[in-house]
Amino acid sequence: MLLPRFLKPILFQGVGRTKAYFEGWYFKQSLFDKKNHTQRTIAIIPGISWDANGAGHAFIQTIDSKDGSSTYFRFPIQAFSFQDKPFSIHIEKNSFSTEGLHVDLQDDRLSIVADLSFHQLTPIKNIMGPYKYVPFMECNHGIISMYHEVRGHITLVRENQEGDRLTLAPGIGYIEKDWGRSMPSSWIWINAINFEGTAGPVSFFFSLAKVPWQSRHFNGFITVLYVNGREYRFATYRKGHIDLLEYQGGILRILLSDNRYKVEILVRTSEAGELLAPVQGTMDRRIGECNNAWVRVVIKAKHKMTDAPLFDGIATGSGVELVGDIERLAIS
Repeated sequence: MLLPRFLKPILFQGVGRTKAYFEGWYFKQSLFDKKNHTQRTIAIIPGISWDANGAGHAFIQTIDSKDGSSTYFRFPIQAFSFQDKPFSIHIEKNSFSTEGLHVDLQDDRLSIVADLSFHQLTPIKNIMGPYKYVPFMECNHGIISMYHEVRGHITLVRENQEGDRLTLAPGIGYIEKDWGRSMPSSWIWINAINFEGTAGPVSFFFSLAKVPWQSRHFNGFITVLYVNGREYRFATYRKGHIDLLEYQGGILRILLSDNRYKVEILVRTSEAGELLAPVQGTMDRRIGECNNAWVRVVIKAKHKMTDAPLFDGIATGSGVELVGDIERLAIS
């Protein structure tokens, strides 16, 4: 039996959409930079944009944790094509799939050439829960892989700078995507995959956003900790709630809980790079994304006497977005 398209978030969802629509895939790859003794993260984001009048274009954005630099490459909409079986998208000579990616991008500020292969992807099923089935959602989200191995090379040459050739042998990867009309007016997004001292794969995702709902809105969150094949998921639709949200002096602290667990998230942000985000399909909203944050995640199981620690991990080189009115996201 053929599943409806929306049940396979990796696929292109915008078939037949030509007004006020966007769709983007977020491919993140990270490696330990031995030269500088730091974690290095390169995110590559292909997608399409249709404005309210039906004018469309394809794009590829990049952001580098080394210095927060970002670039937006714009293409005619005709340069975009897709395939379902096996999945792939193409923007001119650049290609993306669950097997890997190839990009060859140049403008007057940056040249980036990447040939990467992906191995042992870990998809998360139905991250939106029951909201996946709501047809009027402003923005939809999917996690294609919480954690996978990345092999290959990335070569970056910036204007008036010495070029970098990065070898991922292997590195760590993460893939997600968004599609719809607009990103939320306010949101917090965290992704951490570089956890210190862990024996197996560990990956963390958190998203809290102001979600339009008919004529009103609500603040909804989703978070997943993936530890050695086990998934801990907390969400508004699972009766989870935010107990505390504080952001001062570059330090973000979030406490959340449900009937069984307590979660503490502590984030130290650094300078953010600039990305473009959609409003009614048009990619003209400027937001900040930090790709070099420090993140600590603690999960405890509730007990009557003393809560039992289940996980306590620290990650570096993490991705963080703090957009809009953050303080009001703590209001139920």
